[in-house]
Amino acid sequence: MRAREWAIAGAFRDPEEYDIPALPSWRVCRSECGGLAFADGDGEPFIAAENPVRVRR
Repeated sequence: MRAREWAIAGAFRDPEEYDIPALPSWRVCRSECGGLAFADGDGEPFIAAENPVRVRR
């Protein structure tokens, strides 16, 4: 699902009215050495990066 669709539907209407699933909630975890991980509701990370780098878009 594209973020643009979520943003537009969320700004003007209820996204579920357009068959767009609700945006999942997660929390960001950082390690002491600079690692980054995204965890779901039970705290289990579903994606992680040991050495994330900043990018310019």
